[in-house]
Amino acid sequence: MKTINYYTLALGLLGAAKLILDAFGMDIITDETANAIANGVAALLSVIGVYTNHQKTE
Repeated sequence: MKTINYYTLALGLLGAAKLILDAFGMDIITDETANAIANGVAALLSVIGVYTNHQKTE
């Protein structure tokens, strides 16, 4: 069974929405906003990754 990686899906949808809005001349999602969201998600995943990889198995 395949699992869905919702973090990368959300970032992909954000990028797609930005491209679609830019094509219609609407600059709602700026590059800085998209970068800030991507950096926040990457930082969160880094912390979660360190935490989950360093737990002891019983």
